[in-house]
Amino acid sequence: MTPKQEDRLLAMLEREELFDLVRRERFARDQEHWDIMADCFHPDAHIRTSWYDGNGVDYIPATKKLMEKSPGGKHWIFPGLARINSSRALVESPGVIMNRVTIGGVELEYQAFCRYQNRAERRDDVWRLLTFEVIFERDTVRPCDPGKRLPFAWEELERFRPSYRFLAYLQESRGFTPSHELLGDDRPNELRAFHETELRWLREAA
Repeated sequence: MTPKQEDRLLAMLEREELFDLVRRERFARDQEHWDIMADCFHPDAHIRTSWYDGNGVDYIPATKKLMEKSPGGKHWIFPGLARINSSRALVESPGVIMNRVTIGGVELEYQAFCRYQNRAERRDDVWRLLTFEVIFERDTVRPCDPGKRLPFAWEELERFRPSYRFLAYLQESRGFTPSHELLGDDRPNELRAFHETELRWLREAA
């Protein structure tokens, strides 16, 4: 094996470690493997989702409480791009958030299409997540019974942003207060500034 091939193999191995990390965190969350999920984050990690904005230590017990109150949510994640500079990395992954909820006696199937953005750092030769962000693209909802109609009028949804309109409505209907300031493709200038900040952090790696 040539030195160039060895470099390529090592780079591929590092990317796969990062991809495995982000897949493992979401799978552990959905299957309630709390120890595995906690081990995916650095203690000083920051997480921001549609329902949580805080540190990584409190995120695990907060997720437990959420799933007791609102069970059934699942996540698919497809790691797509890893940028690595020394001990820092950015990983961006297309994903889908899925759930079934009942509103007004109608069972609904919900899907949100998004991208997960993570900062990761290698400390003591182990990669863990330093941030967790969700970038919303669009979402959909439909009755599980095709013979039934949606239990709400379109006018009720117009006050929500198009990148996660149904998610915000469903969360509000279940007693949550959705944030209207999350990252989304419907706010390209904010999203561009966010990515510039992420890349600046990556370039500043020691």
